[in-house]
Amino acid sequence: MNQVICRLAFRESAMYIIPPIIVLFAYVLLKLDPLRYFDTLIAILAGMLGFFLAWRSFADYGNVRSFLFSRAFTPTRFFMVRWLFGFGTITAVGIVIAAILLLGIRQAIQQALFANGWFPMVRFEELHVLMCYFLTGLFVYHSTLYFMLTNRYRSPRRFRGFRFWLRGLGTVILVLTGVVILFPLGYLALYDTFGEPGYAPFAIPYLYLIFGVPVLIQIVLAPWLGVYCYRNQEIES
Repeated sequence: MNQVICRLAFRESAMYIIPPIIVLFAYVLLKLDPLRYFDTLIAILAGMLGFFLAWRSFADYGNVRSFLFSRAFTPTRFFMVRWLFGFGTITAVGIVIAAILLLGIRQAIQQALFANGWFPMVRFEELHVLMCYFLTGLFVYHSTLYFMLTNRYRSPRRFRGFRFWLRGLGTVILVLTGVVILFPLGYLALYDTFGEPGYAPFAIPYLYLIFGVPVLIQIVLAPWLGVYCYRNQEIES
């Protein structure tokens, strides 16, 4: 039963998530400069991955939702498997990126194709970019998931039009607020006091604190709130 739910989620989201994943892997392998604590393109691609996973996996347009909730699986299982599919996809992509860096695959390509002089000096230091990837991807994933749940599974049908735009605006503001926080702190981490590429060590703990704590809270609350919404929703006949 879990495989059926995962296959459905993958079928709905595959055409949207595969291109960002391919570009992400290609960027990690081929970027000439070292990967640092913050990378703008990795943050954007991770955000796209999180957005499309939440939006497409939980959309259920048309009469699909009525059909799905008439199946044998419980609402709790239905939500948890879907949520774990998105969470697991983001995590799996991050593990592959970590393997590319740890196993020296990026180093081998950089030295073979570009004779990159940064390697092997920065090989393990580049693992810091995983913080940027995970925090951005998970933050956007759970923020979009909040919008999908509150709009489709908790609001009465007669108010859905107004609340759709209101909650959509709220979700966009929430995501942009996180991005506005992340980007300046990321650039602060990229440049030292002399204005040269590097990182300011004092900025790194604030990256974890300001952006990491909300992500951890989202991970803890998402299963509980999501299951509540799935159990108490109104399903159109």
